[in-house]
Amino acid sequence: MTCQADYQLNLEDALACSGHDIVVFIDAARNLRRPYAWKRVRAGAAVPAMTHSLGPEAVLTICAQLYGRNPEAHLLAVRGYDWELGEGLSSQASANLEAALEFLAGFLARAAKMKGPRP
Repeated sequence: MTCQADYQLNLEDALACSGHDIVVFIDAARNLRRPYAWKRVRAGAAVPAMTHSLGPEAVLTICAQLYGRNPEAHLLAVRGYDWELGEGLSSQASANLEAALEFLAGFLARAAKMKGPRP
C-alpha cells in the first residue's frame, strides 16, 4: 500500500495508479450534507486538453491508455467548511476527516482480506 499527497492530479499520477489494483482518490468537498461521500470512479471517455484540470476519471483514462491497467478506483470526498487561505482544518472538517479515514481503514481491511496474502 502506498499513499501520495498532491495539490492537484497530474499526468504522473496515471503511472502511480498503474501499479495498484485498488486506487482511492481523496478530496475536500463543498456541497456535501454528510461528513463524507464514497463513490466508484471509472475511466472517462476523453482526457482534457489542459492538464491542470485532470480529475480522477482522466487519470484513470491515461492509466488505461498508456499502461494498459484499469485499477478499481473510488473517490472519498470529505466535507469541508472553511475555504479561505490559512493553516489547518476547522474542528468540523477534522471530525469529518476522522470519520472518513475510519471508513477507509475498514474498506482497505476488507479489500486486503478478500485478496488474501501476497505470494
